[in-house]
Amino acid sequence: MRKLTLSIELTTQQQSAIVFFASALDEQLYDFTDDSFKAPALNTFTRTLELQSVAQANHSAGISKDALKPFIEELEASFGKDAALSSEQKALCKFHIASINENLAESDRIARGVSGLRISMGEYFESIIDSITEIVMEKPKEKNKLINLISSFIVQAEALGFPRRHTFHVTQNCLIRRIKTSKQINPENLLSEFFSKFQNKKRPYECIFLCSGPLQKYPKLLEKFKIKIEPQKPDWENLSRDQLLFLDSIQDGDFYIKISTPPRISPAQAHIFAISTINELVGLIKFYAHTEDFRPSKLSLVRDTETNKIYRIHEDPDPMHCWVSHTSASEAEMLEMIEVTHGKFLTDTSANKLRRTLRLHRSALKSNSAENQLIDLWAGLEGLVSRPGKESQRIEYFSECLLPALTLSYPEKIFTSAYSDFCKTTPNGKNLLANIDGNGSDFSKFVRLILCQEQEQQRIALLQTIKPNPLLTNRLWKLSDAFKNRSEIQQTLRHHRQKVRWHLSRIYHTRNSIMHSASALPYLPTIVENLHVYLDTLIKSIQKVTAASPERQSIDGILQYLSTWEKYRFHALTNEGENNEIALKEDNVWDVVFGQNMALAPSIDYEPSI
Repeated sequence: MRKLTLSIELTTQQQSAIVFFASALDEQLYDFTDDSFKAPALNTFTRTLELQSVAQANHSAGISKDALKPFIEELEASFGKDAALSSEQKALCKFHIASINENLAESDRIARGVSGLRISMGEYFESIIDSITEIVMEKPKEKNKLINLISSFIVQAEALGFPRRHTFHVTQNCLIRRIKTSKQINPENLLSEFFSKFQNKKRPYECIFLCSGPLQKYPKLLEKFKIKIEPQKPDWENLSRDQLLFLDSIQDGDFYIKISTPPRISPAQAHIFAISTINELVGLIKFYAHTEDFRPSKLSLVRDTETNKIYRIHEDPDPMHCWVSHTSASEAEMLEMIEVTHGKFLTDTSANKLRRTLRLHRSALKSNSAENQLIDLWAGLEGLVSRPGKESQRIEYFSECLLPALTLSYPEKIFTSAYSDFCKTTPNGKNLLANIDGNGSDFSKFVRLILCQEQEQQRIALLQTIKPNPLLTNRLWKLSDAFKNRSEIQQTLRHHRQKVRWHLSRIYHTRNSIMHSASALPYLPTIVENLHVYLDTLIKSIQKVTAASPERQSIDGILQYLSTWEKYRFHALTNEGENNEIALKEDNVWDVVFGQNMALAPSIDYEPSI
């Protein structure tokens, strides 16, 4: 979460809602947002397209129809909570999904079924826009619905040809900068201008890149790919200071290349077309000349040839480097890992497995191909664990190896994320925590402040302090609601586990698609980022359990420990014969939220290095 500093006080709920809308868009699109709060890979509409694609691929490969069930379960859940659909549409879609379930063995009937689903959804993009406008202007308190609509908008815009980079730039230019500098915030005008940037009108563009390498050696190839080398700086008019700085950053031996694109729906889409053309040319040359080195710039200038407006577009970052932990790695952690991989904490066989996985992780970090990154990460996961007993149950087996660590560590992950946002965006946040009595770190006081009955007065002071930040206010409110008692915590953890289980099926299908047909659906970068988080979490969980054990452990033994603890956690959270709806208190909050005497649970003195 990035701080949005306002120049005026918010005086209406509509103003608060538009600031929330802008902040949530910025967070979901920002490259280095926690993966839990980024825009997801899919929305309801694109899940229907995914199901159709997966059904066809599985049918062609002779894969069991049961492999489709996670995709259908997730699609059905997505319809149920989609705020852009009416209750009548949701009811109709249930019948379509029932029909699909009856015909899982026939890919053509599944295709007809999901086509019927899309017809039932109507003009989905317009429905999302109308629903967002209605909430901001008429129902500004419905922030949870607005969050879900924002996610759907980002994904649907992408499906229609507006890359996330386009939506991010429009958010910055039409919302964030206006809200920061405006003396009067008019939500209706801001929404109107923002949505006007998503018109389905294609325009021709020209793209300029800086490049190094001996491309001049291949004039006929350049002509074939319609790439022009420009020895001089382009004479475009009305260049901004940043755009001029980019053009003037050319080094000795570099040159400009220009690509004219067919009509495209946005400058960002034109940039993607141009960089794909360059990469295809470079790939062809390097197939024959392995040692040739070509380096196009990550930035480009994109000019609309109809309006002469110029845009500065940055290539999407490497997905392996998008996600960053909220905590800084310490040398002590690294030294502990050495003891795990080279000391007496793990058996020799398990230590070798872990070292091999760390090497594959490093390979994924070095690669600039999302396909290679996914394969390296998945190989790292498979290399950690024993082979499944039945080859037909591979995804179920690997999921059960991963899920306990992800479920048990989720409370710490989500509270650390909120604590990081709180500290970075609330100037006097630490002073509020200092007023809380008792032992423990500031992080533990933050958890008590959010959840405990005894801290109600301090919580009121907190809400007043963060009032100018409606996104943080909503984040902390949702957190307090999700972990307010034993029943809610159990439900939150089960829901998280189910979402990750569905997503692992998607990741596994994509891995197989890359391996067997050299293809992947457009969400590949997003799932690389997610799998990176999952594998890192598993490795760190193995490290924690190993360090806490009084004897040498095997990885299989650690995974069994985590699996048993997960089952116990779900069992122990709610007690028969007791009221599990009672709010948490200071004497039990830590153990209930994080788990008592569990190797993965943070101590009450733990303070994240943020």
